[in-house]
Amino acid sequence: MDDLTTSQRQAVSHIDGPLLVLAGPGSGKTRVVTRRIAHLVESGVPPSQILAITFTNKAAGEMAERVESILPAARVWVSTFHRFCARLLRKHASVVGLESNYTILDTGDQKTAMRRVMRDLDLDPVHYSPDRIAWHISTAKNDLVTAEMFVRRFEEQIGDHWQATVAKVYPAYQKWLLESNAVDFDDLLLHVAVMLSEHEELRNSLDERFRYVLVDEYQDTNIAQYQIVRALSQQYPNLCVTGDPDQSIYGWRGARIANILRFEQDYPDARVIRLEDNFRSTQAILRSADALIAHNTQRKDKQLITQNPEGDPVQLLRFSDSHLEADGIARRIREMVEAGGRNWNDFAIFYRVNALTRQLENALMRHRVPFQVAAGVAFYDRAEIKDILSYLRLVYNPADRAAFLRVVNKPLRGLGKTSQDRLVAWAGREGVDFIEAARRAQEVPKLSKRAVSAFRKFAEMIDDFSLADAGSVENLLTSIIERTAYTKPWEGSPVEKEQQQLANVQELVTAAKQFDTTFTDETSLEGFLEQTCLVNETDSLDDSLDDTSGQVTMMTLHAAKGLEFPVVYIVGVEEGLLPHERATRENDPNEIEEERRLLFVGITRAQEKLSLTETGRRSFRGRDLMTIRSPFIAEVECETVDCTDDAVMPEWQQQQLQESLTQRREDAGGQPLQFDNKPLLMTGADLLNGEKKGIDIPQGFRQGMLVRHPRYGRGTVTTTDGHGPRRTVTVQFEESDLTKTFHAAKSPLQPIGT
Repeated sequence: MDDLTTSQRQAVSHIDGPLLVLAGPGSGKTRVVTRRIAHLVESGVPPSQILAITFTNKAAGEMAERVESILPAARVWVSTFHRFCARLLRKHASVVGLESNYTILDTGDQKTAMRRVMRDLDLDPVHYSPDRIAWHISTAKNDLVTAEMFVRRFEEQIGDHWQATVAKVYPAYQKWLLESNAVDFDDLLLHVAVMLSEHEELRNSLDERFRYVLVDEYQDTNIAQYQIVRALSQQYPNLCVTGDPDQSIYGWRGARIANILRFEQDYPDARVIRLEDNFRSTQAILRSADALIAHNTQRKDKQLITQNPEGDPVQLLRFSDSHLEADGIARRIREMVEAGGRNWNDFAIFYRVNALTRQLENALMRHRVPFQVAAGVAFYDRAEIKDILSYLRLVYNPADRAAFLRVVNKPLRGLGKTSQDRLVAWAGREGVDFIEAARRAQEVPKLSKRAVSAFRKFAEMIDDFSLADAGSVENLLTSIIERTAYTKPWEGSPVEKEQQQLANVQELVTAAKQFDTTFTDETSLEGFLEQTCLVNETDSLDDSLDDTSGQVTMMTLHAAKGLEFPVVYIVGVEEGLLPHERATRENDPNEIEEERRLLFVGITRAQEKLSLTETGRRSFRGRDLMTIRSPFIAEVECETVDCTDDAVMPEWQQQQLQESLTQRREDAGGQPLQFDNKPLLMTGADLLNGEKKGIDIPQGFRQGMLVRHPRYGRGTVTTTDGHGPRRTVTVQFEESDLTKTFHAAKSPLQPIGT
């Protein structure tokens, strides 16, 4: 404990009894949690009696690695809430009416199920938004309101039109899940919370097993998570929670700040330790953060202190309009990198809403600044990956309706919507799952002979797949890909999009191979499917950025929590954006406080340099409006920098860039531009290559130029040909010794030198 502060040592050395660790940003919270686990084991607590829970796979993985580095032999259960509940539910599935081989629906599958249920109830998705109904159901589940309870409450009280609709859909949706032997993310928490509440013997046995429970980010727990933790800490209330009320920013998805604020009421003999030493940020940044958050009332008093230097003052950059704002940020980033001492991955740009990224992307590309957008399409959300995983889910759980409907006609088998609807309707009348209905397709009325044959062959194929026969998840995946000929149309294709799809499927096989070799104690289809579906959006961030290149990171303030960057820009600190218009419109003090906490989180991500921005006018959602200064500006200690005279590209040139970007997005199917499972390194050269007359950007690719490709690595431009959008670039790559030709306007090539 020699390298710990006094308060950190106190938190680590505490053993028995409840403990609340109020950990400010950058205060070494993860270090305290992992050292405390080690201290418990060294003090004689069996590792099997310790349970550590956090919120993201990334955080859980980091925590587990740190514990392993300190105590290599200790097998402590470190998990996310959802994965812990998934394992618990797997063992006790029958208690809630499920089979142990249940599958977990992701958000996309949940929407598919919701639309199917609503169609069966004759509810028009145009008038009744499936997303809105799903949100109401999710909120109910997080508040531990089951379908039966929701209907009963609606019947006892006069509800509005939406409540009446949800009261119809919720029970039907749960029935659909049960018949599919499936759960959604919210069910994992709801089922376990209800199970612990209604089965005292089970609760007692788990309380006995997990005598020491540690919960990280306790301020982000919802009611269901709160009840689960309470249930596991009754006979042995050795509960240690770490968190910070000032960083509670997920109220919109069910988090309850009251859980951490009332901890001392729940556990009157709790010990409270404050971690106030900040190891991340400069004194100037912390003063601004403290000044801002002091205006909140729902908090625990603490002050951020640091031994770090004073640092540069926090700046408020004021621009005339949002075009100048984006251009000014991009130009400042490039200038700092070119001046030396900064790399691209030192920088982050945060924003309250994703709609602000368009002009920022244009400006970064124009100034040839590589960047990644954290909220891009995650690997496991790609269509080809979801298809192959659906085959795996059907092998594991033949009752999985969503998986069946996704792949029964992928690749095409001549089983269109009419044939599928007839099979589904017959399965419902007969009370059998869809795979069984496919086996007996000859009994389904009005099916063509071709459809009957296709359904039966599909069922036979699924029946033939077996993990036991394959021997590993990797072999099973390979067998599915070969038997279905899923990737055959892409093999040898010169089309880059199809090459990417093929590469993605191959990467999934690699993931399965790594799973088979790494998780030797859980080499099962169940474990692999859990790993692939319980993924947090920030887990997909590119952590492979090296020290000499990398990319500027763009993300929402919500996604930034838990991260840190040397230089941070927080864009659009204006009324209606930050705080968000919803909070100002409803004039809800609780909403305003959460918006202030969100800005606090953004400020405390910065290590060395922080800039907030505002504009006089902003083009946003199709309108060009005068802005109103955010009330938070008056609460932050900062110096204003007038940037109203900054130069920017003429409007007609902006329009050309925007048209090019729009076309590229259309080519990508409307999705954020990605390559090789990562957001593209997008630059002005990618769009224009210096060929559009009158635009003052560096010239495009030229012979002898060094470039980097996300998939093929470093290479040298050997020839260029054509002009404008027809321009091509031929590159000789170093590692693979490949020579490939790209369309310059659409390729992800990144110039790195001459």
